[in-house]
Amino acid sequence: MIKQKHRIRSFALLLAGFWTIAIAISYAWLYHHEMDSVVEVARAEARASFNKDALFRRWGNRHGGVYVPVTEATLPNPYLAHIAERDITTPSGRRLTLVNPAYMMRQVFELADGHGDQIRGHITSLKPLRPENTPDPWEAKALRQFENGVQEVSEVQNVGGHEQLRLMRPFITEEGCLKCHAVQGYKAGDVRGGVSVLVPLENKAEYAKSAVVAGLLSYGVLWIFGMGLILVGARVVTRNLSILEESEERYRTVANYTADWEYWQGLDGSFKYISPSCKEISDYSHDEFHDDPALIKRIVHPDDLAAFDNHFHAARNGKGEPIDFRIVRRDGEVRWISHICQIVYTSEGAENGIRASNRDITDRKKVEAAVKEQAALLENEVRERMVREVELEAKNAELERFTYTVSHDLKSPLITIKGFAGAVLKDFEAGKLTRLDSDVKRIMGAADKMAALLSDLLELSRIGRIMNPPSQIDLNLLAQEVLGQLSGPLAQGGVEVVLQPGLPAVWGDAPRIAEVLQNLVENAVKYMGDQLQPLVEIGVREGEGEQVFWVRDNGMGIAEPYRETVFGLFNKLDPHSEGTGIGLALARRIVELHDGRLWVESEGPGLGSTFCFTLGAKNPADNDNATKGGTT
Repeated sequence: MIKQKHRIRSFALLLAGFWTIAIAISYAWLYHHEMDSVVEVARAEARASFNKDALFRRWGNRHGGVYVPVTEATLPNPYLAHIAERDITTPSGRRLTLVNPAYMMRQVFELADGHGDQIRGHITSLKPLRPENTPDPWEAKALRQFENGVQEVSEVQNVGGHEQLRLMRPFITEEGCLKCHAVQGYKAGDVRGGVSVLVPLENKAEYAKSAVVAGLLSYGVLWIFGMGLILVGARVVTRNLSILEESEERYRTVANYTADWEYWQGLDGSFKYISPSCKEISDYSHDEFHDDPALIKRIVHPDDLAAFDNHFHAARNGKGEPIDFRIVRRDGEVRWISHICQIVYTSEGAENGIRASNRDITDRKKVEAAVKEQAALLENEVRERMVREVELEAKNAELERFTYTVSHDLKSPLITIKGFAGAVLKDFEAGKLTRLDSDVKRIMGAADKMAALLSDLLELSRIGRIMNPPSQIDLNLLAQEVLGQLSGPLAQGGVEVVLQPGLPAVWGDAPRIAEVLQNLVENAVKYMGDQLQPLVEIGVREGEGEQVFWVRDNGMGIAEPYRETVFGLFNKLDPHSEGTGIGLALARRIVELHDGRLWVESEGPGLGSTFCFTLGAKNPADNDNATKGGTT
């Protein structure tokens, strides 16, 4: 700012100097013009006087002169002595003498000699008749110039201590002049001599000096006025410069010292302004962006370039919305940018480019990603907790049913044992020994039934607590092993078994999966009913994104109301059938521990049943890789 003020002060001084010089030159021109005007006015007066004398002389020549009374001042002209009527006497006796034009002019000039402010004249010739008409050196020089064709000679001279203009023009010989000068050899038309005119300049110079003084005052006032304007203008410009500097300082402070990357892009795509913060954000300087406006698009991440182009075109139409996109810095680092822009206009309302603001939101994006990840983890945890709560509720309900069932079904053999034990005592006391054998058998049967129930309950309780590590299972081999173990009951019941070839391999606890197949096949054989050609099939089909394994029979079938109750503890469709009724519950429990489902499909009683199950267990290595991939 100080430098700019020095420039303004220097310019003001220079302008003042030019103004002073201009005023001085203008005044000098005025002074010389006024002085020249004095000479020109005097020259005009001299010419007018000469023309008057010439007319007077021509008038006299036309009339041949005039007769005037003879006095001491006007004696008869000796140079007209050869004229017969030079002197005449009037009838009254008054004596008159002929006065020629030259004589008249000489007397007029002599009258002017007594007045210093009057224009005076002098007739002269290089060959004067009168000695008084002899030219002085200046007049002689002018007369010689007339002989060479010059028509006028003038010069300002100091005559008698006074500035006077001397002007001289030639006299041309006329017919009237030959009365006196014919004897000198002149002819009409010859340059006979000249008349020099003296015009005093002192009075005229006084007028010029007054004009010069007035001009000096006027130019002085004008100079002072101009200097005042220059001084005021310099102060106004300095004040405006100070205001402008303060405004620019505020602008620079706001624009250059912001952490955001600000820029103003013209209609032609060039940058009119770009803040220095672009270096910190993009690793490119503002000079690089000024030199290469297309750089702004080249640093946009390729995956975000289409969205950025769409935003740019929308912004050109005044419909730009804020956008987040990524840029690739010079060092290869990827950063997130929050971008907002709008069209700017001039004071006249014309479009003047786009004003944009870019903010580095990389840290915010990282936090958002971390928050999303935490939210996802929390959501998964909540979901898992809800699943566990549902499972817990289901287990509690199952435990409640289990407790009720155990309480109910275990009481039955105990009651049987207690009742027949009392009967044994009564028969023994009564001596009825023949009934002891049947009563003891009944007691033994009830004890065996209780033992079977306890064994199955123990097996059910162990599921989930005692599981083998998952391994890859070849279902073809596993199914064949299970069928081999059941070959006796199958042969006894005459059941035909069809195993679908090419069963897929699965992951899980092989002994437990074998229990599922065994229970489902035994259940199918048990409830075959009166089927003359009992058939059991084992296979797999494609479900919705999963494989569904099935065991189908052509036995008794299951009515719709019982398709879920058959999986309850100790539930049997036929109360007189063998077993404790825990097999299907045991199979469902094993399948659920393998993240699968077990259900039954049947078209109704007498139309057979199809027990279906899925297995969701995966290779543990795949889970480890997925976990590692999610954390890296």
